[in-house]
Order: sequence, then structure tokens, then C-alpha cells
Amino acid sequence: MRSRQLLLSGICLFVIAVSLLHLRYRDSARLRFPFHGHDAIDDAASDAWIWDAPSRFRPQTPSNDLEDDPCVAFPQSLLSRVQVVLKVGSSEPSARLDAQISSVSKCISNLIIFSDRDQTIGSHRAYDILADLPSSYRVNNTDFRAHDGAPAEGPDKAGLGWRLDRYKFLPMVERAQHMNPTADWFVFMEADTYIVWDNLFRLLDHFNPSVSLYMGSPSPGRAGKDGKATWFAFGGTGIVLSSAAIDKLVARETGPYGEFTQPSLTEKYEDVVRSDPCGDSVLGWALYEAGVELSGLWPLFNPHPLYSIPFGDAYWCQPIISTHRSSPDEMTALSKWETERGWTKPLLYADVFNLLQLGSFSHLSDWSNADFHGFGGEPSSPAHASFEACAQACHDHPECFQYTYDSSGLCTFVRSIRFGLKHVDPAGKVQLSSGWDTDKIARWATEHTCENPVWVKPSLTRIF
Repeated sequence: MRSRQLLLSGICLFVIAVSLLHLRYRDSARLRFPFHGHDAIDDAASDAWIWDAPSRFRPQTPSNDLEDDPCVAFPQSLLSRVQVVLKVGSSEPSARLDAQISSVSKCISNLIIFSDRDQTIGSHRAYDILADLPSSYRVNNTDFRAHDGAPAEGPDKAGLGWRLDRYKFLPMVERAQHMNPTADWFVFMEADTYIVWDNLFRLLDHFNPSVSLYMGSPSPGRAGKDGKATWFAFGGTGIVLSSAAIDKLVARETGPYGEFTQPSLTEKYEDVVRSDPCGDSVLGWALYEAGVELSGLWPLFNPHPLYSIPFGDAYWCQPIISTHRSSPDEMTALSKWETERGWTKPLLYADVFNLLQLGSFSHLSDWSNADFHGFGGEPSSPAHASFEACAQACHDHPECFQYTYDSSGLCTFVRSIRFGLKHVDPAGKVQLSSGWDTDKIARWATEHTCENPVWVKPSLTRIF
């Protein structure tokens, strides 16, 4: 109980912890872009840049009443060149949408929302991006029953909504460019995506939108013409496209009278969309065929929810740009904490580690922290005898920072440092208990100070 009280100390941490307890687991003209460039310390052999990347947020002063209006400090002028697009579904829980609009998207004055139905979300209009799909998409296609008929209810609602999701990606990109043709950057996110805007703006500060750039967390895609794997940006962590990349993607040849002689992007890839359940994969394939390859920026774009981030060398001195599967309470609490923290320095994973107070509590019952980076010894190992034996064995193992003990007699070690999540067996037959080697964690954190933010270079070999 004492360790749990430590965990829940502080208003912001309390809100996050409560949330976690309930989780189930174009050209030269565009060179006038208002972001400013800065020299980087660039070692050709290095995997990262050390950048001087000042914040575009206004510094906190006594006259900035951020508690009443956190958008006072937000750099609204940048939104003339950065178009933010939120993709949602009509089956999304209202609590998730409300949290997204009131926290992550609160200060995005140019926000465009695309859904599978016309609807109102907060003060925003959500456009039905599927309404104008070519009629051929609906031929012999049962996926559109949820869109064209009566709204689904009950357990089928989420499943049918997910099946519609893949059809949104390509028309979403086309429509976004049509609605804001002068934007230099397009940022696409989902209802459970949390974006650290300060870090994203610092990143974009160093790139040229007149170059075809496609950024995100790499996921393996379809096989290319040469048989080699291609990669796409995972939609849940956010996708960033430069204006040049979108220009290249949607380009169509014309005839002598200016008439289009090629189908639109959405028409061209209809068969691919039908056969691939993941719209972000189709978008990546279309970009690949257009000659735009992914700039893989994991772990800046992070596929983990807050409770699941595996803190360690790969998640420490790197700035965090996004999280995925964020709960409503997480989005609200993180947004509040960001505002209170200020924007003097980029937000690093090490800062989030400190927010969660990992290392300040030693054990939690009905808890699992070993579903990622877990490993164990031989079945005959004494570590499996009890929770206490598991704890001692982890302490004695040089690579173990934490562990979960299954009451049926299984000890699992973990190489990273994670918060984990509550776990209760509905049948009451098995209890999971988790522990953290607080001495080892504290020592590791002390030995790994961050002198500079590590802005990783694009890579398709450094992947999640």
C-alpha cells in the first residue's frame, strides 16, 4: 500500500495512474517556410543528430495565464504551414474523442477531421471522407454495410468501423491537400494518438518541405518489385508528409487539352485497398510506387501507450513525438503536465520515466509488467518457487530490472523498465504480481544522464 501511495502522489501522476489501472492492456516558393534551420553536430558515423532546436512555444511568463488558456503559448503562426488532420471513426468512444479535442488537438486552429460519417465533434465538423468514393468501391463489397445502412450497434459496431478504416487513408490525403494546397507539412493522426507538438515542431524545423519526405514509425509492408521488403509509417503513431511528397503522390498526367489521362490516387489503388486490411500500409505502398521512401524515425514516433514504454537505451535520451493507444485520462494528464513543465527543453523519454516515478515503488499485486522484453530461466529454476524467489533471482541477474510472478508457478524477467498494467483473472484462478528492482533501476538511471537530446537519423533497420 505504501508503494502504491508513492505511485499515486501528485495530481498529474494520479490521473495517469488511474487511467493505467483501467487499461486493458513546392517548388521554390515554398522555401519561405517559416521554420528556421539550425546547424547540427553531425558525425557521419553517428546514428543521430545533436541539434540546437529551440522551442517555438512562447516562454512562460507571469502574464501568460496558461492555467486558464494553455493555447496562449502555442505557436499558432506555424499552422499556416502545418496542416493537422485527425482521422476518426463514428464508432470511436465519445470519451476518447472528447479527450483528443480538449487536449492534444485543443490548440490546433486549422484542424481537419475526417470520419466515416458527417458529425460534430466538440466545435469541429467531421467530414465523411467515404461519401465521395467511386461507386466501384461498393460493388460486391460488404464492408460498406456499416456506412450505407443503419448505424451498427453492439459488438459489431467497432468491428465494422475498423473494416471501413482502410478506405479513408488515400482520399484523406487527397482531400487534405485540396483543402489546404499551400501547406508545407501534413500531419495525420488518429483519435488515440498523442502528439508532443513542441518536439514535432522542433523536428520539422530541420527539414525542407520541398523535398519528398514521409516520416513515421516503420512497419513492414508489401514486397517490392525486386522482392525486397517495403516499409510504411504506422498510422497510430502519426504520419508526416511534406508538400513535395504529396505532390508526387497525387500527380496525374494530362493530355493536350489539360484533361487528366490517369485515374486519381483513390481510383488507382482500389484493388490494393480491397485486398489489404491496413490503410496505412496501402498509403505506404502508394508512396513507394511514387518514388517516396519512408524516413523511419522510431523511437521518436512511438507505437507504445504510456504504460507500455520499455525504458532503456532505445527509449531514454530521445525526444518523444508521439504515443499510441493513449487513454482519455492519459491524453488529458499529459497535456496538463506538458503545460506545467514548460518548453525550455525537448521532452525526452527520461522525463516521462520520471513522471511515472518508476523506481520509486517495488511491487504491485494484480499487475503485469512482463508482456514485453520478457525472458526466463529453465523450468527447474528456483525462481519459479515464489514471488520472493522470483524477486531474488531478478536481483541476481545482470539483465533483469523487473519481473512478474504468476501464482501458477512462473517467474518472468524483463530487460527494460516499464510501468505495466493491472491484470485480474476473471476466473480468479491465477494472480499476477509484479516487482521492480528499485536499486538497480535507480543506479541505471543515475548512470544514464542525457547531456543532449538524441534526434535519431532516419533508418529502416532501427525499427520497433
